[in-house]
Amino acid sequence: VRTHSNRHAEPAPAMSFHCIVPGHPPVSANAFKQVASNRWIVTLECQEAINEVVAFVTEPLEPSTALGCHIASPPFEESSWHYLGAITAQAPSVVFKTRLVWTARDALPTCVQFGIELQPTAQLAARPAEMVSVEVLEAGRRIGKDLYEYVASFAAPGGGVPPPGYIVLRGDVFERWLARFNDKCARSGLDWLYNSG
Repeated sequence: VRTHSNRHAEPAPAMSFHCIVPGHPPVSANAFKQVASNRWIVTLECQEAINEVVAFVTEPLEPSTALGCHIASPPFEESSWHYLGAITAQAPSVVFKTRLVWTARDALPTCVQFGIELQPTAQLAARPAEMVSVEVLEAGRRIGKDLYEYVASFAAPGGGVPPPGYIVLRGDVFERWLARFNDKCARSGLDWLYNSG
């Protein structure tokens, strides 16, 4: 991993956070550029796509504070940042599967900016991490809708008791499935797909 750092004029307080792109050397806190009193960023570059980032602290955080972790791909605009989750006193290390948050615009970047923001734990706890991109959720919605329309085309004619070989579905089955799909993606990204055989 190659890092870029333009040191901020004023010295940063001693922080113990680090990050690693798996298969590459760790990036220590002194490689990060302080961009605000509570924010630091570092640019990471690899030969291959950056699909995961491990972030951790080597000294305990105050119980009421946490480090919000963010990632962006070029051109590093305000709208290109994705909130990945937090490092807390209870979870001092985290593996972020960044490949799940990239949009078509991001592609699979080999150069990213990784950002850390020191915030109150309660504030970060109220903010859900981005586990999948909006495009993945939209693809899931369209696939579900297509499946629903296909299954609905086999509806028994005339209502009443379905003949053998037919099933009866609730009218809101698509909406219920979509809510379930979105909830699973919000909780565990797309990992749940690999756990359901």
